[in-house]
Amino acid sequence: MEYRVLEQLSKYGLLTDFLKSKVLENKIKDINLSESEKAEARDHYIKFFSLKNELLIEEHRKKNLLSKENLLYRMNLNKKVQKYCEDKYDEFIGKEYLSNKGKLDMVKYSMIRVKEYGLAMELYLKIKDDNEDFNELAKKYSTGIEKKTNGVIGPLPLESVNNLIRPKFSKNNLNTINKPFKYNNEWIICRLDEYKESKLDKNTVMNLKSKILDQEIEREIINCYINDLNKLLN
Repeated sequence: MEYRVLEQLSKYGLLTDFLKSKVLENKIKDINLSESEKAEARDHYIKFFSLKNELLIEEHRKKNLLSKENLLYRMNLNKKVQKYCEDKYDEFIGKEYLSNKGKLDMVKYSMIRVKEYGLAMELYLKIKDDNEDFNELAKKYSTGIEKKTNGVIGPLPLESVNNLIRPKFSKNNLNTINKPFKYNNEWIICRLDEYKESKLDKNTVMNLKSKILDQEIEREIINCYINDLNKLLN
C-alpha cells in the first residue's frame, strides 16, 4: 500500500480503523450470502438507520459518499462477518469461554473516594458499625464521578473493573465492606452489591467470537504492515 496514503490516514486519526477494515475485507472475501441472507442483511441495515423508503436510502447513500456498490457492501458486511465467525470459531468457543468466564461475569458495586485517610476510616466505620447508608455517604463525600450516582457503578463486566479493586469482588464477598485502601493518592471504600455469573448464551458466544476476530485482525495488521508502520512511527 502506498506509504503516503497511510501517512495521511494517520494524520487524521483514521489509520487504525482503515487497516482493520482492509484486513477484515480480505478475510471475508470468500463468504457468500444466499438471497434470503442478503435480504435479511438489507432489512437490518435499513432498520438500524431508520431508512423507511427508497428516497431515504438514496439520501443516506449520497450523504455518506457511498457508491451503490459500496452501499451494498456495507449492508452485507455484518452478515458476512457473522457467517465467517460461525464457520471459523465455533470449535474454539467452549475453551475461550472457560478461560474468560471470570472476566465475563457482571458486577455492580458501590464506591467512595476521598483524599484523607482519616475521613476514609471514619466513613468506613460509620457504614460498618453504625449502619449508615453507604450510598448517601457516597453522594455527600465521594470526590469521583460516582458521586453523581450515589456511589453506584455498573452493572459492568468484571474485566472492566480496576485491577486493584477486581480481586475484592469474588461472589463470596457480596455485600462486604472493604477497608479503605490507597490508589492514586485517594482512599477508596468499596462494596460488591451484585454478582451475576455469565452464561454461554447467544450474546456471550457472539461477543467471544468478536473478541477472537479482533485479536486475529490486530495480529494480521502487524504482520502485513509492519514495515510501513515502523517507518511511520519512527
